[in-house]
Amino acid sequence: MSSMGLSLTIKIGAATLQRKLSSKHVQIAILAAGLIFLLSLSAGPLRAAASQPRLVVRDFDNGDIIVSLTVKSGDRFTIRYIHSVDKKPIFEQFRLDPERGLVLEKTWFRMFGAGLGHWPGHGQLTQKDGWITIDKMNYTLGSFILRIGSPGVDHTILYRQQEINLSALAPGRRALVEFKP
Repeated sequence: MSSMGLSLTIKIGAATLQRKLSSKHVQIAILAAGLIFLLSLSAGPLRAAASQPRLVVRDFDNGDIIVSLTVKSGDRFTIRYIHSVDKKPIFEQFRLDPERGLVLEKTWFRMFGAGLGHWPGHGQLTQKDGWITIDKMNYTLGSFILRIGSPGVDHTILYRQQEINLSALAPGRRALVEFKP
């Protein structure tokens, strides 16, 4: 077996260190350099993914993530659910604000039921085509705790073309809904 190796010279100030590296040391050095190169390539996308804004729904009691969506600051999403008494859909629209967190902008529903109504001085009430809308609420929540209803309640996040049914994923759980800009 031939003795193949490289010579390594390191100069620090006036001191010089010279050492002959064996072929095994050269192989280890090449593998280490390749690994460092591959890690540097993957670090960029990982860092970018970690820094992208996210809408996160996590179990309030144990911290497990129920839903995590990549979103854009300024975008809007809606939570839709079925009212427990009148069995009609209710929609609540939120804005993802990098400074204020989640901002409730409007809510709309078919009829005033238990827990529904207009809070004078908070938004503008209109009625059209069988829908009651409270718009221009601009109510800063930051984040909020949502008691996810049973599958019949169907708490569902609507974002762009996605529908994520929280009631199917974590019925009866307390969830923290938050925006991570």
